[in-house]
Amino acid sequence: MLRALLFWLVVFFSTVYTALVVILIGMFKRHSRFSYQRVVRPWARAIMWASGARVEVEGLENIRPGDSYIIVSNHQGNMDIPLLIAELPIPMTIIAKTELFRIPLFGQGMRAVGILEIDRSNRQQSFATLRRAAEIIRSEQIAILAFPEGTRSESGRLKPFKKGPFVLAIQSQIPLLPVSVSGTFPMMPKHTLKIQPGPVKLVVHPPVPVCDYPFEQRSALVDKIHHTIAAGLPEHER
Repeated sequence: MLRALLFWLVVFFSTVYTALVVILIGMFKRHSRFSYQRVVRPWARAIMWASGARVEVEGLENIRPGDSYIIVSNHQGNMDIPLLIAELPIPMTIIAKTELFRIPLFGQGMRAVGILEIDRSNRQQSFATLRRAAEIIRSEQIAILAFPEGTRSESGRLKPFKKGPFVLAIQSQIPLLPVSVSGTFPMMPKHTLKIQPGPVKLVVHPPVPVCDYPFEQRSALVDKIHHTIAAGLPEHER
């Protein structure tokens, strides 16, 4: 009970503060590295601290400083985004579902920091978002985080992947950076506000160049990344 109270107090106050600051900075520049490093990452670290997660990270040496990536990760629960922002030492923005942008203040903060909105029910808008993501990767030299499962897992097990992030990678010729997240599902599963501290593991796999995958072979690329991410998960989460 005390853990949950601490967690939600930290989430509320840190999110309000972060949203207000990034909205102010966003009036002058979106995708600000200062905003990301000095405001957004501390927000994520505060949430991870309050959650009581015991985090283990492998493979950070696979991230080359100065390189841009399309980061693709499995999506177990609400803690995935704070975990990835807190632990991956690379400026990034996120492709997030449109429902999140309806949350007062939080949605405005997301737009101000440059997070991209994708409407999964609108195919044309989804492809427009992916084209915008490619432009941002090139112009801002940052990474894009996408969850190819499309939504959080209902069971904690890895779901099939949608092709959008992989089409983006092929069209932009930006390498994919597969990441396996395990342990966040029992911390806060979908449709619950409870928080359960526990061990969490993040595995960063070697980047996957896409130059050998023409558009016609996008399904093979999807299968390769799905297999790679699954290999970094415990058996019961595959």
